[in-house]
Amino acid sequence: MKSTRIADGFLVRCEIGDEVVSTLTRFAAAMEIHSGTIMGIGALKDPELGFYDIHNRKYIRSKFEGDYELVGLSGNFARLGDDTILHCHAAFSDTQFRVIGGHLFSADVAVTGEFYIRPGGAEIARAPDPETGLNLIKN
Repeated sequence: MKSTRIADGFLVRCEIGDEVVSTLTRFAAAMEIHSGTIMGIGALKDPELGFYDIHNRKYIRSKFEGDYELVGLSGNFARLGDDTILHCHAAFSDTQFRVIGGHLFSADVAVTGEFYIRPGGAEIARAPDPETGLNLIKN
């Protein structure tokens, strides 16, 4: 992973083999980014996506084997207890130009991952929400 500070945040390039979610979360924690937004593009391998089933209060998870074009990733950073977490959704396209998307649990970089992180400037916290079963922003 390599990063460059820019006027309103960071450009981060994840390298081949980097796991996207954990790499970006570690970067945000190291830079003390406790709130902010992220967007990205690239080419990733073996993404695991989720769809939240609100009635059963659990994620339906699916791993997609192979290489995919990262059409778009968007999300935010917040604190959950003492930890910095990344909540993001992603859309991928395959060799037939079909797009799949959902909550991104994990994916490895196949070629490159290019991400723009814009710190929020204040600490945002998440907490368990008893109605949904999710860790929602509480600010």
